[in-house]
Amino acid sequence: MIRLNAAIYLCAVAAPAFPLRAQEVASPTLSIAGVVKGSNGFPLPYGTASLRETGAERFSNERGEFVLANLAPGTYHLRLKQLGFVAFDTAIVLVAGRQPSRLQIVMVPIAFKLASVTIKGSQACVVPDSVANTDFTTILAELRKNADRERLLVTSYPFEYRLTRRSEKPSASGLPQWGRTETVAYRSDERGRYSPGKVIRPDFTIEDPGRQMMMIPVLEDLGDTEFLRSHCFKYLGTRSDREGTTHRIDFRPVQSVRTPDIEGSVFLDSRSYVIRRAIFRLTEGHQLTPPVQELEVTTTYRELFPGVTVIDAVESVQRMTPESYAAPVVRLGERQKLVGVRFLQGQPGDTLHKK
Repeated sequence: MIRLNAAIYLCAVAAPAFPLRAQEVASPTLSIAGVVKGSNGFPLPYGTASLRETGAERFSNERGEFVLANLAPGTYHLRLKQLGFVAFDTAIVLVAGRQPSRLQIVMVPIAFKLASVTIKGSQACVVPDSVANTDFTTILAELRKNADRERLLVTSYPFEYRLTRRSEKPSASGLPQWGRTETVAYRSDERGRYSPGKVIRPDFTIEDPGRQMMMIPVLEDLGDTEFLRSHCFKYLGTRSDREGTTHRIDFRPVQSVRTPDIEGSVFLDSRSYVIRRAIFRLTEGHQLTPPVQELEVTTTYRELFPGVTVIDAVESVQRMTPESYAAPVVRLGERQKLVGVRFLQGQPGDTLHKK
């Protein structure tokens, strides 16, 4: 949680907890196992394997190997997904007393033509479900894959992460005055979720009924159906900087959302389609008391494993209009940095870990 010394607090990385999914209890029976490779013959590490019938889902390991265990006899629909590749679907029949052969699966890279094209800013901002199957929907599908991978990571492989945090305080000189650095710890599965038009909520973590907090979408939210339905998206082509070349996708609330909400930009690596950075800005901040002129949060991501990301750093800037308009605008900020991760229940690559 990011807290600022003003009427709005930012909540970018943690919020009230919800319970972990209960582990399924099943006697060892059959399993589906295999190895995933690209069309060049090289293994595809840390893809996802899921079964429609049971909801079971796991990451493969660094060699592209996966195991989905504790299965009863029957027919299962297996789906394999990897960033930058077309999803692979197949049906498998498990027969009692007969363990199936190990699958050898080859995935094909996606055909994405817009990687070398810059789309002009006048392109319409569209709701994903309103467009046909085009390159635009392809890049949005890669964003959703990033979101699905984060959901799998935090729910099936919960972990504790430690952050250093520093807050900026107002100063008479107008220059940034940073407070002391503190270290805080959170669990990955303890966080709230985005809801359209309800990003500003009472902060019950402190004894001040007038305080509020703003819920910043986590990566999982960006791929959620509700978020996609309440925002329109625009592809702005590729951009290059010292960190490399990325695809830029902008989003903003649809016109029917008239309360404070979130707009921003997401940047995906042009080769791997892994998320690198996201920018979130508060909309309709003038409706708040006191009014918020600007509130922007930039998050950068780190790969714990190839294609498996967590938030690495968060930097926020907030400008408040004081109650007395003769007083200067108040600028506040906060910086957070990831310093450690400790898995609590297995980790991606543990192919034999039973969910």
